[in-house]
Amino acid sequence: MFSTNILVPEDDFQIVEGVPKTITKVADSGKTITSYFCSECGTTLFRGTESFPGMKIIKAGVLDGLVALQEASPAVELFVTRRPDWVVPFTGAGQKEVM
Repeated sequence: MFSTNILVPEDDFQIVEGVPKTITKVADSGKTITSYFCSECGTTLFRGTESFPGMKIIKAGVLDGLVALQEASPAVELFVTRRPDWVVPFTGAGQKEVM
């Protein structure tokens, strides 16, 4: 239902071990999104999409340590029309219906 993601410029991103598998599909927005996942366990590692050209969308849960999360604050929430009533919007974050 929820995931925390960190956007990183492609030029600052590198895979340090292994070769992820990929799957590409058309998102609700009609734009292409490619998911990269661990070839051993299937965990989604990051994504790339036309919606954020030149960026990689890293799944925060796959990072070691909390530094990136401690230094970041939510900039945008996606798919807000699917948000349950009991979840409040992040103050100051953009609100978007699709990616």
